[in-house]
Amino acid sequence: MRYDAIIVGGGAAGLIAACALALRGRRVVLLEKQPRVGRKLLSTGNGRCNLTNLRASAGDYHGARAAAQAALKAWPPKKVMGFFEGLGVPCVPDEAGRVYPMSRQAASVLDALRLRCAEAGVEICTDFAVSSLVCPGDGFEARAADGRAASGRCALVCTGGLAAPKLGACGDGYRLLEGFGHRVTPRFPAIAALKTPPDAVRALKGIRAEGEIALLADGEALRTEAGEALFSETGVSGIAAMQLARLATQVMNRGGRCEVRLNLAPGLDAAALLSHRAKQLPERTMEDFLNGIVPRRLGQALAKSAGLEMSLAAKRLSDKQIARLAGALGGWTLPVTGVQGFDQAQVTAGGASLKDFDIRCMQSLRAPGLFAAGEVLDVDGDCGGFNLQWAWSSALMAAEGIDSVLAKDCRIHQ
Repeated sequence: MRYDAIIVGGGAAGLIAACALALRGRRVVLLEKQPRVGRKLLSTGNGRCNLTNLRASAGDYHGARAAAQAALKAWPPKKVMGFFEGLGVPCVPDEAGRVYPMSRQAASVLDALRLRCAEAGVEICTDFAVSSLVCPGDGFEARAADGRAASGRCALVCTGGLAAPKLGACGDGYRLLEGFGHRVTPRFPAIAALKTPPDAVRALKGIRAEGEIALLADGEALRTEAGEALFSETGVSGIAAMQLARLATQVMNRGGRCEVRLNLAPGLDAAALLSHRAKQLPERTMEDFLNGIVPRRLGQALAKSAGLEMSLAAKRLSDKQIARLAGALGGWTLPVTGVQGFDQAQVTAGGASLKDFDIRCMQSLRAPGLFAAGEVLDVDGDCGGFNLQWAWSSALMAAEGIDSVLAKDCRIHQ
């Protein structure tokens, strides 16, 4: 059977494109190499699926921002919400603009996409790893290593990137697109934990603390994020820290020196706070002095970084020592030695160059009828629903583009 469209990749972008095309009456086959579709989607938003963000703008994206802006214009967050509500998924925004399914369950989103695909007649082939995608004539043929094949007038590549290989990421899409002459920009982990010298953080494994985290390059603050820092035995994680990974990698790749600075008392006069505390708790030693302001073990690490003995009582603190401790509380600085790899990253930076696509519809400029969407392309967003918004909007644009090609074919043959 010849299909109207072959979709390679059963993640967020592939599923929504399949839905959109099938709802327009197109015959669609979706090819997924994993035993089931949507595995990575289930992990988004800590399992709650942060669908989009009402405040999304081009400034929330990196790489080909013009393409991100075009996608936001064609399919803005409220229009995406409307699509999901049409699938039976009511959407609820929070105070920060993040949008979730009313159920707060990623499984609800995946089930809605799968159900609508089934209802609309999409054929889903799992365990189908596409080894080649060719254009033998008027259309495309996808072939698996075991000899199975599927052919269609158009093809959409939305295989994702390299992040989270345990969920199926492997970069197949880059190879398929390169086969048609597409260029691929350098790829590296985005939204990933920062590595620091292990000795500085090993004792803090599992501790969480709210504050501000700034990335410094050669002493200059490049970006500051507010939120939670989560310490591990190798560095600092948590959304606020992970947002800095992309920029840290870029700085280090050009030979720059990176540090991360943690302000654990934002908006406060740390010196005044500690001076008052020393008078209030004169017998309290540095081992416990900061307990209550920050977790106990973190307070000990800060006192140590300020050069204070754990046995030193608060009443014996000099003005200089208070100033040093305040400096640690409001600006503990650690060298950044690297970024966690793709196995722990949430998103891939870089990908297939948008210079080779018509960003109004995501159609290839090198192979008419070939489209791409989602993480395989050189667009990545910050945390907060921006990457799923890109997946949905770019895929829905591609679906409209495919439908337009098919409609044009129909008019020609009438």
